[in-house]
Amino acid sequence: MKEKIQAYLRKPAVLGLLAVQLLVVAFALAAALRPAAAYTFTADQWESIAQESKIDYDEDGRIGVTEMTDGEDILQTPPMTLPKGHYTVTLDYRYVPSVWEGGVERRSCLYFTSAEAGTVTGEKPCIDVKKQQDTLTLNVSDDSETVRLVAHNDGGIFTLGTVRIEQDMLYAGACVAGWLVLFVLLDAFLLLTVPGSPVRLADSELCACLWVLCAMAVLTCAPALTNGGAANGADWSFHLSRIEGIANGLREGQFPVRVYSMAKDGYGYAPSLFYGELLLYFPAVLRLLGMSVQGAYHTYLLAVQLLTAGVAFFSLRQIFKQNKTALVGSALYMLSTYHLYKIYWLSAVGEYTAMAFLPLILAALYELYDKKPLTRRRARKACAELVVGFGMLLQVHLLSLEMTVLATAVFCLLHLRRTFTKPVLLTWLKAAALTVLLNLWFLLPFLTLMLSGDYNNMYTGSPENGGQIVKNCGLRIAELFGWQKNHNNLGPELLAGGFVLLWCWLTLRERDAQPEGVNRKDIRVGLWAVGFAALACWMSTNTFPWQAVGRIPVVGRILVAIQFPGRYLSLATVLLVLAAACALSALRRTGYARPVAVLLLGVSVFGAALFFRDQQADTAYLGDGGQMIYSEYKKFNIGWYFDGLYLPDGAHETQNGYESTVPVTTVEVTSIEQADGITTLTCAETTGQDQHAELPLLYYPGYTVIEGPGTAFKTANGLVGVTVPANYTGTIRVTYREPKRWLAADVVSLVTLVGVLLIIRRKKCKGKRKDQPEKG
Repeated sequence: MKEKIQAYLRKPAVLGLLAVQLLVVAFALAAALRPAAAYTFTADQWESIAQESKIDYDEDGRIGVTEMTDGEDILQTPPMTLPKGHYTVTLDYRYVPSVWEGGVERRSCLYFTSAEAGTVTGEKPCIDVKKQQDTLTLNVSDDSETVRLVAHNDGGIFTLGTVRIEQDMLYAGACVAGWLVLFVLLDAFLLLTVPGSPVRLADSELCACLWVLCAMAVLTCAPALTNGGAANGADWSFHLSRIEGIANGLREGQFPVRVYSMAKDGYGYAPSLFYGELLLYFPAVLRLLGMSVQGAYHTYLLAVQLLTAGVAFFSLRQIFKQNKTALVGSALYMLSTYHLYKIYWLSAVGEYTAMAFLPLILAALYELYDKKPLTRRRARKACAELVVGFGMLLQVHLLSLEMTVLATAVFCLLHLRRTFTKPVLLTWLKAAALTVLLNLWFLLPFLTLMLSGDYNNMYTGSPENGGQIVKNCGLRIAELFGWQKNHNNLGPELLAGGFVLLWCWLTLRERDAQPEGVNRKDIRVGLWAVGFAALACWMSTNTFPWQAVGRIPVVGRILVAIQFPGRYLSLATVLLVLAAACALSALRRTGYARPVAVLLLGVSVFGAALFFRDQQADTAYLGDGGQMIYSEYKKFNIGWYFDGLYLPDGAHETQNGYESTVPVTTVEVTSIEQADGITTLTCAETTGQDQHAELPLLYYPGYTVIEGPGTAFKTANGLVGVTVPANYTGTIRVTYREPKRWLAADVVSLVTLVGVLLIIRRKKCKGKRKDQPEKG
C-alpha cells in the first residue's frame, strides 16, 4: 500500500495540485513573517476634510468638532502604505452624540478609504459612546499606498487624539494554519473519492454522491459568498453578537462562557444559560484568532451545511440502503424552501443548525421500530444516534428539541407495544441517561434558572392569553403552498413528494407483481411520515387550537413557548423529505423513480433560484464587533443590546439602560468602574450599620465578591447588589464565577464523555483482534 501511495503521489496532476497548495501556503507564510505595518498619528497630524463643521482643539488637546453639529466626514489621516490584512485601530477620543427625534442617539464611526478602488472592504465600525479609548478592527483587501483613516461625525461633539493603526499578525499566522488545515482535509477527501487513488472508497457510486453533496452545500451557501450575504436576516445581530460574546468571555477566562460581560452597556447578559451554543465556540475561536465576525460566521455556515448534507445523506442511506435515493432526499432537504428561509431571511442560526440533526433521529427510530428483531449492533447504533441527535438539539436550539421530543413521544405512544419491548426500552433508557449526563453542564444551570421562577420574560404572554398570542402568529393555510416573497412555507417540491407517496399507496399496494416487503415497507414508513408532517403543518397554522393548549396547566406554558408556530415546518420539512424518499424507493422497480426524481429536483432547484433572486444581500462588508455594538441603534441607546428574553424579573429596561424603581443603595458611592468582566465599587459606610449598594449588573446566579468584604445578592430591580459592612471604606470587586454545583455538573459531563470514548475505543480494539487471523 505504501508503494502504491508513493506512485500515486508522483502523478503529474497530483504533483501540480501539491505545488499549488505549497505556493499558497508559502505566500501566506511570507505575509505572516514580514514586519507588521504600523502607523501612529497625533492630534496635530489629522487633516481636516469638514465642509460645514468648524474644526478646533478641545481642552484635552484633541482635534475635531467641539460644538454640536450635523453629521459629515470631519478628519482623515495622511496616506498610508498598507499590505492586505486585518488592522487594529486604537483611538483616543471624546464623543458626545446629538439625539434624533424619539431620543435615539447618533453614532459616529471610523473607516478606511483609498484612491484605488477595491483595496479596502468598507466596514464602518461605530465607536463606543461610553468610552474615551477603544480598539476597532478594519481590513485592507489588497495592497495599497493610498489608504487613509477617516473619522465620520454622525452628529454631536467628536474630537480625536492619538491614533495607532497596526497590522494584526496573529490573524496572518492563523491564516497559514487555516490554509494547512483546509488543504489536509481537501487532500484526504480527494484520496478517498478520486478514481485511481489507492485508498479510494470501494463504492464508486458513494464517491460520486459525496462530490454532489459538497457541491450542494456550496450551492446552499452561495448568497453567503458575497459581502454581507447571510448576515442581514431578522436575527443576524443577535446571533453574531453571541459569537462576539463567547469570544469575549473566553478572552476573560470564562469556560464555559455563562455571561457576556460586555452586553447591554456592561450590565452583562446571559443567553448562554438559556440557549445552547456549543457549536458557536468554533466561530468564537476564529474571532480570537483575528477573523472578522462576518468571516467567522460564513465559515460556520459552510461547516453546518456540509454537516447537514452529510447527516441527511447517511441517515437516508441507512434507512433505504440506496445511494441515489439518499442523494435525492438530501438535495431536497438542503434546497428546501423552509431551510433556506431560516438561513437567509431570518438568520436563525439555532434553527437551521438543529435541522442538521433531525434526520439522525429518523434513522434511529427506523432502527428501533423496524419489524425485524433488534440486534445488539442495531441497538447500539440507534442509541448513539439518539444521543447525538437529541443532545445536539439541546445544545443548539431548545425549541427544536421541544418539538422533536413531542413528536417522538406521540410516535412512541402509537407504537406502545414495541416501545415497551425489552431491547427497545433499554435503548431508550440508555440514550436518555447518556444524553442527560453528557449535557448536564448545560442542563443544571438551565433548570436552576427556569425552576427559580425569576426569569419569565421568555414566555409568550400570560397563562391566560399566551396560547391566543401564538395562534395569532400562526400561518394561514394558503401560506403553506407556493412561493410567497418571504418563502416562509414548505415549497411545492415537498408537497409534491408527499402526493407521490400517496399515489404509490393507492396504486402500487394492490399490484400482484409488487415484490413482497420492499415497496410495502417503504410505503408504510412514508405514510407515517406524511401523517406526522400533516399534523406539523396544521400546528404551524392559525387554525390549530393553541388557545386551548395554552390553558393546559404547566405543560401548556411550555408548549406555547414556541412563540411562532411556523417553526413546526422544520419537522414537516424533514418528514416530507422522508416521504418523498420512500416514494422514490417504492417506485424504484417500476421505472418511474428516475423521472419523478428529476421532476422533484427540478422544482427544488427552481424554488431555490427564486429564493436567491428575492434574497437581497447587503453589499456592505460587516467587520468586527464595533460594527455590531449599536446594531439596535434605531430603538435603543444601549451598546450590545442582544434582546430582552432572558432578563431577570424586576429589571426595568428603558431606551437608555436600566432604571432602579426600588431604592437599594444606602452607602456613599465614590465610583463604579468596569473592566475585563470585573466591577469595582469604591464606597464608604458611615452609619455604623450594614448597608447595601446596587451595581450596574443584571443578576444571574454566580456573581461573587472576589476582593473586599460583603456578599452579592439579587435586588428587587433584577440587578446585583452587595452588602457593605458597617464602617467600611474602600473597594469591593465583583465578578462572575460559576457556582460550585455547576462546576460539579461540568465534571460529570466531562467524565461521561471520556468514559464513552474509552468504551468506543475498547470495542474497536476488540473488533480488530477478532478480525486478525490466528497464528500458528
